[in-house]
Amino acid sequence: MDEKDLIIIDALKKDASLSVAKLSLNTNLPSTTIFNRIKKLKDNGIIKNYTINIDKDRVFGNIQGIILIKASNTDQRQIVQKLLEHPSVENAAIMTGNTDIVIRIRVKSIDDLNKFILDYLRKIKGIQDSTTMISLEYYEKN
Repeated sequence: MDEKDLIIIDALKKDASLSVAKLSLNTNLPSTTIFNRIKKLKDNGIIKNYTINIDKDRVFGNIQGIILIKASNTDQRQIVQKLLEHPSVENAAIMTGNTDIVIRIRVKSIDDLNKFILDYLRKIKGIQDSTTMISLEYYEKN
């Protein structure tokens, strides 16, 4: 990968629906260069698919939180898989240190958060303890 590939990837990250001609205008690279490089990036698995960028606040809710989870002597991967089945869980990570698993959630209301914790999280076998923190502001790198 070189600078031209990074320019193309950056343009596609901003708007994956752009045609090769429009990408050429936006990047000042020839259309044939863009076409060939996109094909090469796909063939090499760097570009895996195109996706849409939705307004997550409107679709899933604007209350975001982080939950720190302490697991008992259980397979943490099984706990993570169970957590990821819930639509409110955006992602999960198995960690080192005092916290075994960290999840990021998104809900529409405090009542939804309450239901998630009481009716779902606390019923997962192997979860020993959890600490829930609500995000006041959340920033994501483009």
